[in-house]
Amino acid sequence: MMKTEDYCFVCGKQNPIGLKAQFNYGEGKAFSELRISKEYQGWSGIIHGGIISALLDEACVYAGNSLGYNTVTAELKVRFKKPLKPEEKILVEAQANLVKSKLIEARAKIKDAQGNLIAEAEGKLIIKEKRE
Repeated sequence: MMKTEDYCFVCGKQNPIGLKAQFNYGEGKAFSELRISKEYQGWSGIIHGGIISALLDEACVYAGNSLGYNTVTAELKVRFKKPLKPEEKILVEAQANLVKSKLIEARAKIKDAQGNLIAEAEGKLIIKEKRE
């Protein structure tokens, strides 16, 4: 039987239409380098904002979970700074901090290969449980 996380739209290796982002994470931080193909564009030549938001959300959750918890997103506030073109190499990175016993705050950003900011997000994650 296949694990459910193998089908995550953003990071699942088994999802045939997913982004297949691979995150490195630990100590409240997460990052991934990838390229998004034209199948995920909205307007011609521009990756859809929902795809960008999904990447930012996933990075926040990986950063939060790396603190030793299983979390879910309660709130995500995204700011778009410049368009992302298909196949453009990007770096997604996030940092999370425990705020209260059931709340983690996280920030994430996406930059292009030259370091220009494409989008950023602030997230609030609810702690579902502490991991063993």
